[in-house]
Amino acid sequence: MSAPSHEENLSPLAHADRSTWFSRLCEHTAFWMLLILLGLVFVFSLISPNHAFFSVSNFFTIALNASQLVLLAAGMTFLLGSREFDLSVGANVVLSSILSAKTITGLAGTPDQVAMGDYPNLTVAIIAGVAVALLTGTLFGLINGLVVTRLKISSFLVTLATTTVGLGIALVITHGANVPDIPRVLQISFATNKIFGVIPLPVAVSLIIVCVLWYVLSKTRFGTHTLALGSSPNAARRAGIDINTHSLYLFSLMGLLCGVAAVLDISRFATTNIGGHQTDNLQAVAAAVIGGTSLFGGIASMSGTVIGTLIPVVLSTGLVIMGLDSFYQLIVVGLIVIVAVYIDQRNRQRSV
Repeated sequence: MSAPSHEENLSPLAHADRSTWFSRLCEHTAFWMLLILLGLVFVFSLISPNHAFFSVSNFFTIALNASQLVLLAAGMTFLLGSREFDLSVGANVVLSSILSAKTITGLAGTPDQVAMGDYPNLTVAIIAGVAVALLTGTLFGLINGLVVTRLKISSFLVTLATTTVGLGIALVITHGANVPDIPRVLQISFATNKIFGVIPLPVAVSLIIVCVLWYVLSKTRFGTHTLALGSSPNAARRAGIDINTHSLYLFSLMGLLCGVAAVLDISRFATTNIGGHQTDNLQAVAAAVIGGTSLFGGIASMSGTVIGTLIPVVLSTGLVIMGLDSFYQLIVVGLIVIVAVYIDQRNRQRSV
């Protein structure tokens, strides 16, 4: 008579525990999105010419391309968790990068010196430029929060309006032209520089910020209050949470992250990008929702947001390597968002 297998030795309780664990895992949208992400990596690695997709350099390129979007998506995760929106993040990045670039080129030297690539006051100019980007982004977010909380207008409508205001100010300042003569030392010393010759500095900065935000969201009272606000504003108010003040913090945090993204943007490309960032808002929302953050508030996943950020970047990179139009990613990402929202709604119905 053969000895009983390990499976047969498991008690019914152990089987139940394992089944319960797996069923709980399947309820998380981030789990299914991780499978999609791994599937995309596997497929592109298999079918790309000479398996070019599956290389260390390509993975670092993907991480570098995701470094800005993941900051915006992380901020959006907090806002969506509290049942708020910010559709002005793209305009905020554009305006912050323009004011930062103007500050750097204005303080680095005389117009003739800057035009010739000579920057006698480079250090002061860069410090001031970074400070201006962070302050501009934070102020932009704070204004959004003040209008939402003081005038009691939907954040969707407020930030939709401030999008045009922000872009309008940017166009007035620049007359529709990108800011030239940004010091390339930003690109050489920061954007293309690597820690220990391995991890690009922009990626390291984004990872540190996202890790801090993950800790804040999951381990601190601030994160608990954020999700409580999204679950039930009335209950949060009865629990003693200052809803207006907390919302101001959230919108200001979103603005600050836009400022950081603006610094990464001008350092990577050594120019501003007035015509870009048109879809940053939708990409940030999509990344958060794909990762399991609920559009209806109360549920947020920072780790899922990172996965949701990587999916469109992996798609775009893979399609380019395959010689196909990267715009196909918009179609696929849209379909994935629909699936993610469906999973979120289904899980909510089960929990009722």
